[in-house]
Amino acid sequence: RDLGSWEMRLENLWKHGEVQDVFDLCLLDVLVKYPTLPITPFVDMIRGMLMDVPQLGQDRYESFDELHLYCYRVAGTVGLMSLPVFGCAPGYDEVVAKEPALSLGVAFQLTNILRDVGED
Repeated sequence: RDLGSWEMRLENLWKHGEVQDVFDLCLLDVLVKYPTLPITPFVDMIRGMLMDVPQLGQDRYESFDELHLYCYRVAGTVGLMSLPVFGCAPGYDEVVAKEPALSLGVAFQLTNILRDVGED
């Protein structure tokens, strides 16, 4: 399957509960259990994966802002996806926890990139 079709599948799942296979069914189950889970980080992650596709994406970034966008898409999104599932500490809500969740994901990705610099 190509990454472009995943975005359409996500939209159909979020808007209409449309399921095409067992993977969609699992995601629908999560969506039912965690209705505050937004579609945006899932779509953004797909766009991050597209950034890794040879001849379509890139492997060098001219600025930190470009690198940060990539890190957000491939890892910051995981923090956003996890937030409704993990919940928040007493006295905090998802609005307050959103920025730290994003920052942690981006930090993990930057660490991963730095770890691989010698190999690449």
